[in-house]
Amino acid sequence: MSHLRIALFCVPILLAVPVASAQSQASPQLAESGELTAKVVQLYRASKFQEALPLAKKALSLAENAVGKNDSHLFALLINLGDLYVATVDYDAAKSSFARALTIAEANFKSDDVRIARPLDELALVAALKGDYKGSAEFYLRSLEIKSKALKPDDVEIARANFSLADAFSKAHDFEKATDYYKEAVRLYDQLGESYNTELVQVLRRYLVVLLTQEKKDEAVAVQTRLTKLSGETGVIEGGVLNGRAVKLVQPPYPPVARAANASGQVAVVVVIDETGKVISAFAISGHPLLQAAAIAAAKASKFTPTLLSGAPVKVRGTIIYNFVAW
Repeated sequence: MSHLRIALFCVPILLAVPVASAQSQASPQLAESGELTAKVVQLYRASKFQEALPLAKKALSLAENAVGKNDSHLFALLINLGDLYVATVDYDAAKSSFARALTIAEANFKSDDVRIARPLDELALVAALKGDYKGSAEFYLRSLEIKSKALKPDDVEIARANFSLADAFSKAHDFEKATDYYKEAVRLYDQLGESYNTELVQVLRRYLVVLLTQEKKDEAVAVQTRLTKLSGETGVIEGGVLNGRAVKLVQPPYPPVARAANASGQVAVVVVIDETGKVISAFAISGHPLLQAAAIAAAKASKFTPTLLSGAPVKVRGTIIYNFVAW
């Protein structure tokens, strides 16, 4: 999601607040709040986050004046405001907004209402952005429990929730738990069928990194074989983690903005290497958003030993792992 999301698959969708309800018709403040929220959504979609932020704050204030501080009407407004704080890298403010949204949801919705999972997912994201991967996993685990009760077993959101939780455990270096949830995510995606193969490939790539980190070579070979079949790109083989095969592995500089935000940790970059060993494409699949650009640039500047298959040079797709340590 540009610079906002670590493990999920899309930009978070801001929640709309209806302006034509009976309650809003009776309250000019609620009506104005709804109109402002519509503008906020438009600005967010246009990535005009700084412009949207004061409007979102005003929309929340108007609604609070109309219905009080704990009404369910505020839930969507707080989620929207929190997403804007994430977009503008104010993680503490985002955490406060999402925590308040969670409190309101728990007070107004049933315990197994899937809406409660939204602020939990958002709090998990913020925790990860702040480097609290254990806390992130705890939020994702609560979210998964709710989704498993509220949704049908074949709902893709359950597969995605397992994937997110696996990533959180991986970042927390709890690789055994990460392995369990990656396995479950793979199982669920297999049940969903070929239409979700693109997402399954993402799961398998990150799962492969965890298996190689634990030196579980047999399982890693099986995952790598699946990746090769699913990617289906002629002349490209899966190479796993490629750090040790580099002729020149460029180390990324620590971005000042990331250091100022105390961003640290591991960034995984998927690369495609041509027949000569040159990196021809690179994109990050995990890691703090403020660190990803530096890691991608370093990966693109790296050089690898050409790979031969039956004596002929071939392209290789694999992963480079960078570790950013704050000091």
